[in-house]
Amino acid sequence: MNQYEIPAMIEDELPAIVHELETTRQFGNALHIMQVLVRFIKGMLATHNLPVVIKCMRMVDRIYEKGDRIVKNAIENIFIRSFSGLQKKCSKAEWKLLSTKIPITLYSVYIQQLYKPGI
Repeated sequence: MNQYEIPAMIEDELPAIVHELETTRQFGNALHIMQVLVRFIKGMLATHNLPVVIKCMRMVDRIYEKGDRIVKNAIENIFIRSFSGLQKKCSKAEWKLLSTKIPITLYSVYIQQLYKPGI
């Protein structure tokens, strides 16, 4: 899956985000797409809509599994790096629940980023 295919998949699963993805459809910028998803998730956390956050994480995991190197880099550098910031938007109980629902592939990358020297 390349960066031009991501918006269609996201729109199928998260119709509420269609308007924000319009500019990315033209340019296919994977980094921008991940920024849009992070903003969307932050909004869902603000309203304590954890089921949608979990759905989004599962969707990003499927994109990561099928993605080419550009897509994987965008997910690693924008989406997964946002986890620490997302944690601050949640109560401890919410983060505990969310952290158990993060797909193992994404969680593994997150842990590697946490313990990587120099970051």
